[in-house]
Amino acid sequence: MDYQFIRNDRAEPVAIFEMGAEILGLWFSEELGRDRQKIAHLLDIIELLETKNIEHYALQGQEFNMDLNRDEIEVYAAITRGQEEFDIPEDTELYDQESISGCGLADFKSVLLSWENFIGRL
Repeated sequence: MDYQFIRNDRAEPVAIFEMGAEILGLWFSEELGRDRQKIAHLLDIIELLETKNIEHYALQGQEFNMDLNRDEIEVYAAITRGQEEFDIPEDTELYDQESISGCGLADFKSVLLSWENFIGRL
C-alpha cells in the first residue's frame, strides 16, 4: 500500500493514499488528524485484537466509520451504511469504490505508527 504524509498550506497533516484506498487518506486526515488520544486508543484496540482478547471493534466517526477485526480493517463513508433508506430508481447500482477501503491489520498498525510519528514532528 503506497501512501505519503504531507502538510497542507495551513500546516495541517494530510495523508494521501494510492488509488483505491483514497478513503484511508481522508480518514487519517479528517477523522484522526492530530488526536493523540484517538491514536493511543486505536493502538490499544489493535493490541487487544492481536492478543485475541477481542474479535471485533467498530469505531464511529463524523464522516467515516471503521471496522477492525483480528485480520483487517475497513473504512467506509458513514452514509454508505446508514440506517436510512434512500429512494433511488430500481436497477440503479451505487458506485462505492471510493467510499470503502481496507487493509490488513498489521499494515494498518504500521501506517498508524507512521502517522503518529509524522504528527509528532509537526
